[in-house]
Amino acid sequence: MTKSDKIEDNYNPNIEVYLNHFVKIFRNYNNDKFLIAISGLKKFIHDDNKVLTYLFEQLNENNFTIEFEGNIESIDHIDITCKNITKDMSYNFIYQIQNLLSIFELSSKTDIPAVGIIIMKIVAQIIIKSKILYKAIVLDLDDTLWKGTLSEVGIDKIRENMYSEQGTPFIEFMKFIKTIADVLGVFITICSRNDSKMVESTIEELDENIFPLKNQIDYIIANNNDKSKNIIKIAEQLSILPESIVFIDDNQIVRDEVKHKLPKVFVPEWANHNGLVTKLIAGCIFERVELSLNSQNRRKQQRIIQTERTQNPLPELSISAIKDTNHVESKKLYSKSNQFKFSDNDAIFDENAKSLYFELCRENGENLGICSAITYTLSCNTFLVHNWAISCRYFEIGLEEFILMYIQKNANANKIFINYQHSEYNQKVSELLTKYSDAFMNNDKNNLIEINFTKEIVDNINKNTNLKMI
Repeated sequence: MTKSDKIEDNYNPNIEVYLNHFVKIFRNYNNDKFLIAISGLKKFIHDDNKVLTYLFEQLNENNFTIEFEGNIESIDHIDITCKNITKDMSYNFIYQIQNLLSIFELSSKTDIPAVGIIIMKIVAQIIIKSKILYKAIVLDLDDTLWKGTLSEVGIDKIRENMYSEQGTPFIEFMKFIKTIADVLGVFITICSRNDSKMVESTIEELDENIFPLKNQIDYIIANNNDKSKNIIKIAEQLSILPESIVFIDDNQIVRDEVKHKLPKVFVPEWANHNGLVTKLIAGCIFERVELSLNSQNRRKQQRIIQTERTQNPLPELSISAIKDTNHVESKKLYSKSNQFKFSDNDAIFDENAKSLYFELCRENGENLGICSAITYTLSCNTFLVHNWAISCRYFEIGLEEFILMYIQKNANANKIFINYQHSEYNQKVSELLTKYSDAFMNNDKNNLIEINFTKEIVDNINKNTNLKMI
């Protein structure tokens, strides 16, 4: 039996979503090998279960080796040891088995054994500790969020459809999306082939009980362009990469167009809303390991920054620098950032290295969250920056310039070097290097760039920020 025959024989669409659009996508950002020792499930694993065997084999091919320990007859929690073999690091955590009925329900809908779902969730938790993969949902309108084609039937018929039994699956789906956005901070955007004014007026007129996403949408784009082009605009508007987007559309031709032109965007196949929700849940697409107020506030903070930027391209905001003694917040930001991150060193630093993270505030004192972090050492007349990252919410408001000036002042006239590894993702770093090319001097030694602060360079950088230290 060939490998392709084996995959076809064990094909499960929900497992394939999990493997191809979650596990393998993670591998675009991280190549580390993991050994996961799971204690307590051994007796519940049946060697003759083809679905489980296939799942374990595929995880192993993607450098997640699963080992089972212990012969416990009854369990309510699972002890897990995760070893990062590549970095020679390990940590322990507990997976609490709760709400078994929801696990059994998901199992019945997906034909994945309940123990397989638990294992998929455990691996997902390990992945999400390192990288949040999906940050936004781009949604079609006609026959995706409401029943009917707006330009053909008009708002009155759309309203009538949504109040009828036909509207129930659409409403329930929107409630699911609204919950994800509220709890996890996932962006909600609309991409519709309609007249923009008609779309906006329709959403304004519909009641929230039949259109639960009212007042929840972060960005709307409606025109007759290819949706792949509009998705790129949405990504730019939200300051995220297109590969951080899930695109949902009922039209197969449109789905195929986006898949072809933007292969890194996740475009799920679906026939009905219930099956789509099941696919997203089973695939761990929006999996998280914790409830986070910062995540919940992400959308609000994004809107505030956009408003500030509209009023002034270089807004006057305040920043506080906070010591990060154990690199906790810095490591979190490094693991999540891509577009502005100088190095792929997210966690292993010199024992003398120090980290700082920066919080942004409005004039009224409102905290807009952690915006940046740097890790550095000061020794032998050298100020060495091991890594520097900026959250994607805060690009192009003068933050890059502010941190550069902070580094210059705290280097105390020592030589300044920054560790830099180019990747296909950190395009915002490349833009900064180009913008101030006279300040950044390539160094052939150990991927280091020397930063040269002449008076002219400092004056030029200061012109491009209005941010002030608290």
